[in-house]
Amino acid sequence: MKRRINIGLVIDDIDNYFSNQAAIGAEQAAKVLDANLFVFPGHYIGKTDSRYADKKYEYQYNSIFNLPTERNVDIIYILQGLICSRADLDVQTRFLKMMPEVPIVCLFSDFEGYHSVTFDNRSGLRGLLKHLIEKHKARDIGFVSGPITNRDARERLDIYKEILKEYDIPFDPYKIGYGDFSMASESVVEELLDNNEHLDAVVFANDSMAVGGYAAFKKRGLVPGKDILVGGFDDDIFAISLEPPLTTVEASSASLAYKAVLNAENYINGIALKDMTVETHLVQRNSCGCDDFDADVMCERLKLTDDGIDIHELFYEVEDYLFNDFVDSESISEPLEGFLNAYLEMIKADDNSKPIEEMNEQFSRLLRTDLFVLSSREKCFNILQTLQNRAMLSVNDDERLLINETFSKYYRRLAFSGILPANSARRRTERMQGVINRQVGDVFLIENKSEIPYEHLLGSLNGIGYKRSLLYLFQGKVKHHGTFDWMPPASILLKAICDDNGLRTLPDEQQLLRTENIFENEYITGDERRTMLVSPLFVGADLYGLLVNELEITNSYSVSSIATQLSVTLRSLFMIEEQNKVRQSLQISLERFIRDNTKLEEIAQKDELTGLYNRRGFISNAERVLEEPSNQGKVAIICYADLDNLKTINDKFGHDDGDYALKTISQVLQESFRDTDIIGRIGGDEFLSLAITGSDCDVDSMKARLEKVTRRYNKFADKPYTIEMSTGIYKFKIIGKVDIYEMMNNADQLLYQEKIRKKTGRTTQQ
Repeated sequence: MKRRINIGLVIDDIDNYFSNQAAIGAEQAAKVLDANLFVFPGHYIGKTDSRYADKKYEYQYNSIFNLPTERNVDIIYILQGLICSRADLDVQTRFLKMMPEVPIVCLFSDFEGYHSVTFDNRSGLRGLLKHLIEKHKARDIGFVSGPITNRDARERLDIYKEILKEYDIPFDPYKIGYGDFSMASESVVEELLDNNEHLDAVVFANDSMAVGGYAAFKKRGLVPGKDILVGGFDDDIFAISLEPPLTTVEASSASLAYKAVLNAENYINGIALKDMTVETHLVQRNSCGCDDFDADVMCERLKLTDDGIDIHELFYEVEDYLFNDFVDSESISEPLEGFLNAYLEMIKADDNSKPIEEMNEQFSRLLRTDLFVLSSREKCFNILQTLQNRAMLSVNDDERLLINETFSKYYRRLAFSGILPANSARRRTERMQGVINRQVGDVFLIENKSEIPYEHLLGSLNGIGYKRSLLYLFQGKVKHHGTFDWMPPASILLKAICDDNGLRTLPDEQQLLRTENIFENEYITGDERRTMLVSPLFVGADLYGLLVNELEITNSYSVSSIATQLSVTLRSLFMIEEQNKVRQSLQISLERFIRDNTKLEEIAQKDELTGLYNRRGFISNAERVLEEPSNQGKVAIICYADLDNLKTINDKFGHDDGDYALKTISQVLQESFRDTDIIGRIGGDEFLSLAITGSDCDVDSMKARLEKVTRRYNKFADKPYTIEMSTGIYKFKIIGKVDIYEMMNNADQLLYQEKIRKKTGRTTQQ
C-alpha cells in the first residue's frame, strides 16, 4: 500500500475568513490526493495586526510554527503573504529558514529561492481601475497601499501607476497613502483626504483597509458610491455587508490553496513549476457608483453570447465563477450541469413547461449539496440574474411571465436557504459554549481531586463535529518568549483522548511520545485520510501543551475558544495541585518514606508487562542515586533505548508478539546492565537505563554489548521478524544537582541521531 502524503499548512489565524477559506481549499485538494492535511495556525510575524495590538502574549500562538519537522510532514505550504505581511524581509527570511528541510511553497507572496503560488493582481485590479475610469469617468484617483515591504502591495501600487499612465492621468505621489493591510487605516485615509480635497475615487489594496476608509469618509460626510467612488481588493466576507456594499476584486484564497496543494506530489518530486498565479476578477457592487448588478458584464464572462451557447463552455464558466475551479465533487457538478442543460432547453423549446420542471428539480438538488460551503449566495444570485436576463432576450412576451415567476421562486428559495445555516451556526455556537461550560464544571465538581481528571477536560468535543481530540502536555514548565530559535521539547505526554471510543486518560507508562508524533502514533487509529489542526495551550509566558483536533475545516470555528478555555482551566488545576502539595507536604513525605520501605511502593513503581521500573519508578530511583553524596564526582551513563518497528509487529503479527518483543528488549537490557543499575520502561516502546560507571567506560563497547546480546536472543527466538532497538547513550559526570530530565533529553537526542543514520542507511541500500 502506497504511503499517504502528509501535507503541512502553516497559516496565520484559523478564525480569519481569508485564511479559513485557504484551509478549506487545501483540504479539498488533500481529499482529491487522498493525503493527510496537518494545519499549524499561528498568528503574525513582525508587526502585529491591530486586532492583537493590546494582547501581550499573542506571540504564543506562533510556537505552533516550530512544530513541523521532516518526520511529520512531506511538504509545507505557508501563507507567507498573510503571516509576514507586516514583517521586514530579513525577518521573513529567518522565518522561512526555521522550517524543516522539505519542499516549501509560499502562498500569496513570492520569495526568492522558494516555490510560490500568488494571485494575478493585474487582471482584477486593472479591471477595477478601468471600470472607474471608463464607466464612471474618474480621473482624480487616490490609492491606499499596503506596506512597501510586501510583494502584493508593491505590485498593486505598480498596477495603479501603470493604469494612470495608460489613460494619460498624471501620477501624484501625494495621492498615495500607506497602510498596513489592517482595518486601522482611518488616519491614513484622513491624511490622504487632507492632501487631496477633490478626489473622485479611492482604491484600497485590500478590503480591510477599506473599512477604515469608510469610517474616515463618514467623518467628512462623504457617502461611498455617491460623493466618492471606492474599490477594494480580496472580496473578504464583510465586503458585501458594508454600507454601501464594497466593489472589490475577487481573490479566492480557497482556489489558490486548492491549486497549490493539488500539485503537492509534483513539488515533492521536483517537477512543479517554480511559480504559479491564480486569476482575479472584478466584483461590481454599489461603492463604485453602480446602481445595480451589471448582467451584461456577467453574460460576457459566462460566454452567454448571441452567437449560440455551448453547454460545456457554459458549465465550465459557471463552475469556475462559483467555485474558482477548486471543486471536485460530483454531488455539486451533476445537479449544476443538469440545471444548465434544462435552462438551455427552456430557451430553445416552444413549450417551456417541461424544461422548467427539470430546472426546478435540479435546482432543488443543488440546494441540498455543499454549494454554500464552497461558494456564496451572492454569486448564485448573480448567476441566476444573468441567466434570467439572457433568457428574456430569447423568448416571446407570453413566455417571459413564466420565466420571471420561475426565477422569482429561485431568488426566494435562495434567500430562505440562508436562514437555516444562520440558525444552525447560532445553535453550534450555543452548543460549543455549553460544551465549554460543562467541561469546566465537570472538572471542578469531581470529588476525588488527587489526580487531575484530564479526560474530562476534553468534554464532549466529538459532539460538535470533532472526530478525534488529543490533549498533550509538556513535562514541567516550558517558556516561550517569541524568539525564532525556540524549539519545543523533544518529548510530550499524551494525557487524554476523545474519539469514537469515548473519553479516556492514558496510564503513565503509555503517555510519553515524541513531540513530532502528535499527528501519527499508535493511539490515532484508522486507515482513512485525516485533517488535523493543532492549537497551543498557554497562559502568559507559560506553555502547557497542545490540543490536536481531527475535524473538517468547516468545523474549526470553535477551536480557538475551546483551546483558550482549556488553557485557563489547566492553569487553575495546576494552581490547585500546587496548593495541595504545599498543604500536604508533611503527609506526602511520610507516605513516601513508607512506600520506600514496603512492597507496595515497589509494585507502584513497576511496569506490569516487563517487571522493570515504570516511568515514575525510574525517575524516582534515578534521582535518589544521583543525589547520593557517595556518587558525587563519579561518571555515569544514561541509555535511551527504543524498540524499532513495534507498530509493524503489532499490525502484522498481533499485540501478543508486540508484548513479546517488548519483554525481549527488557531481558536484553537486564542482561547487558548490572543488577545495581536502574532500568525502566518509560513509554510504549521506550526504555531508559542509568548506570554509575568508571571513568574508563566506553560507550561504543556498551552499544556493542547490547547488539551482541540482542543477536543472541533473536537467534533462539524463532520469530518471523527480527527484534531490534536503537540506542542513545549519554556519558556524564555527577557534579552537584543533576537534572535527570536534561540527561534524558541528551540521550534522546543521541537516539534520534542513530535513528536518522539507520533510516539513511536503509534508503542508500535500496
